[in-house]
Amino acid sequence: MKFIEFDKTLCDNCFKCLRACPTKAISFNKEERKIMDHLCIKCGRCLAKCPQDALKIKNPIEQIKSDLSSGVSYAVSLAPSFIGAFQLTSPGQMVTGLKKLGFSLIEETAVGAEIVSMNYERLIAEKTGQQMVTSCCPSANYMIEYLYPELIPFILPVVSPMIAHGLYIKQRHESIKVLFIGPCLAKMAEAEEITGAIDAVITFDELSRWFEEEEIILKELATKKFDLAGSRRGRGFPLGTDFVNEQGKARSEHHFKQISGMHQCRSLCEELIQNPIEGYVFELNICEGSCNNGPDFPKNAHQRYHREKLMEAYRLDLDTDYGPSIRLDGNEVEVKRIFSHRKDIRKTPNHNEIKEILRQMGKYTTHDELNCGACGYVDCQEKAQAVFYGYSDVHECLAYLRGKAENMHSVLIDNSPNAVCTIDNKLTIIEINPTFDAIFNDTDVKTVGLPIETFIEEKLFVEALNKRVSVKSKRIYVPSVQRHFITNIIYHGGDDVLLCFFTDITPIEAKKKALEQVKKETLLKTQEVIDKQMRVAQEIASLLGETTAETKMSLNSLKSLVLRDQGGLLDDIEE
Repeated sequence: MKFIEFDKTLCDNCFKCLRACPTKAISFNKEERKIMDHLCIKCGRCLAKCPQDALKIKNPIEQIKSDLSSGVSYAVSLAPSFIGAFQLTSPGQMVTGLKKLGFSLIEETAVGAEIVSMNYERLIAEKTGQQMVTSCCPSANYMIEYLYPELIPFILPVVSPMIAHGLYIKQRHESIKVLFIGPCLAKMAEAEEITGAIDAVITFDELSRWFEEEEIILKELATKKFDLAGSRRGRGFPLGTDFVNEQGKARSEHHFKQISGMHQCRSLCEELIQNPIEGYVFELNICEGSCNNGPDFPKNAHQRYHREKLMEAYRLDLDTDYGPSIRLDGNEVEVKRIFSHRKDIRKTPNHNEIKEILRQMGKYTTHDELNCGACGYVDCQEKAQAVFYGYSDVHECLAYLRGKAENMHSVLIDNSPNAVCTIDNKLTIIEINPTFDAIFNDTDVKTVGLPIETFIEEKLFVEALNKRVSVKSKRIYVPSVQRHFITNIIYHGGDDVLLCFFTDITPIEAKKKALEQVKKETLLKTQEVIDKQMRVAQEIASLLGETTAETKMSLNSLKSLVLRDQGGLLDDIEE
């Protein structure tokens, strides 16, 4: 089930969504941007953090408007946290506003919460002494199914208050559609997955914008009563499940503990797997502060702790008649739910595989692992695992990219046929280009950090550092690689380092040597010709009485040409 759409054209690679995602369910790899549904727990944190609105969830409001204008009847299941989400002087003003939008029936989701609570009570009584986890938060349920399936047997197998209420509404009213309104984005996924209860879900923020479009100002409206009001206990769910009865007596011998926030929930799950805590019922809420601090409150909503104050006052207000209520017994609808093992079974990368990926990222030691989190992952190890699974790319690392940008060598030097290295004032290699490594180091040992004398005699470099001068066009021979180079060394006084360029002239030297051999052989041959010709010329001259001076001069000119100075053959290269 695809929950969140990713508009790649709007993404600017800031990785804010990935940093916010508690399960790292977003893939950034080779220009591919997508939500991985098999890891996504539908908490909506990524949407809240994205500054470019590149992440979208389908908004059903236009379809709802079309249905309403066509005469389709809608009931609203309103989450109790509405009291702190909107600027109201009375809860009944929300009922009036929703009626103005065209909704037929307005009920509190707290009705469903009461049904769920009653079923919890029965199950907890049957499981005396066991550890248990409640099932109200869909994101917490997804988290357990995806990451901690070992805990599925301990989840109370009951649907959420939203689902229970939707089923109860449809049981009492035929041919009606049910809209849930609350602060939770995960409810959208839950409503789509568990069919037959909820037809559409919108958030408080979406409702707020709808009111603005219709120019409905809630605090100026008269009040109306809910068609069905919830119980005090049901209204307390956004603050954490309330397992006390109306007289304030404990409903169970179990200890109840509310856990909110992703980090706390994951820590608890890991603990419960390793060391079960018997006799406790844990209420897990992925949002810090439970549903009172869901991801999609309106921008002008009351602040978190003021919302808590308003909700607590609303919950405890027994004097105001907010609408009719029904005494429930928990058997109104079938609330049983089955949770499934959804953990993605993947090959775990071994130490060497992680090490190789880190090396590709320029991280050879733990000191190189900055764990800055800029890439969106907690640390470099987690980033390497993501690369292994194909969720990320080695180049999506800010430290790596910054290092590439700040290094003395540019892309030109990286691709240069010349070997290039940078040496510090201790004659240690601190940077190299690929050509240097290819020529001088045919082992797996990291070149950076080694003394230059490991590969080349250090005398030339010592002289440059001591005199603080650059060296131009110095010919050297390196026996270890059996190559000749023209070396240029640039002294950089600001950093007290040497930037060294090595031009491989081995092929030219080989040609020069071959040419010298040819010339040597030519000289010998020429001398032989001269000697032979002189003898012949003398014999002819004795017969003809002619001089041999002209022939001798021509042959000696040829010999001089062969013996011409060879020192300038490489002048162009050295310059």
